[in-house]
Amino acid sequence: MKFIVAPFSFLWPGFNGVFRYGLWSQLAIALVFGALCQATLALDFLWCDFLSQFVKNSLHVGLFVSWVFLSVIASVRLKQYEKMRRSDSRGEAFLEAQTHYLRGNWFETECCLKKILKKNPLDADAILFLATLYRHVKRFPEAKRMLTALEKLDASFRWRYEIALEKKFLREDIENDREESETDFASDDLQSVEASDGGSSTGSSEREILRGCFESSQENDESRLNRSKALKVG
Repeated sequence: MKFIVAPFSFLWPGFNGVFRYGLWSQLAIALVFGALCQATLALDFLWCDFLSQFVKNSLHVGLFVSWVFLSVIASVRLKQYEKMRRSDSRGEAFLEAQTHYLRGNWFETECCLKKILKKNPLDADAILFLATLYRHVKRFPEAKRMLTALEKLDASFRWRYEIALEKKFLREDIENDREESETDFASDDLQSVEASDGGSSTGSSEREILRGCFESSQENDESRLNRSKALKVG
């Protein structure tokens, strides 16, 4: 039923807004046009004997002009409502993204911001927020790409200070991340050297133990040989 009514809803002023959103203002426009239609039909058929052809034609022209006028008013009001509705949904999605960001839910934050950018790829607030998110999770190339895209927008002049500040933070984070990686690499090398030193010291101690065992065995053999010689002489 919905697919049958929807294509014809544009023919009656205000009916499209009532059918899609249930707006009272659109219902008022639809009722006004309905009242004009009923009045025209009543005058045209019930009082046909009292009206001249010129008056009848004037009524028909007036009804057509009313249809055009009310259709324009209904369309303008409906577009304003849809624009306000998109703005509200964007605000809700942005607030949801901020909530997830404060809770540390990085994936959910990214999903909310991408949902906003899917509806409006030129949303400067969402682009800047997404660049901050990428910098925070150390996805530096993507953060650079978002800042570059933000600078290309016509409205970027309003965000000059924020863009410059975000670029500064990005450079500092990249440098800190590089220093941390170098420190971790140096610590890994030091641990490997210590491990090798420990292995060599263990090997040298084992060799000393074997040498001591060999010398003690030689001493035992010499003592046995001397005892046997003494027994023979005795």
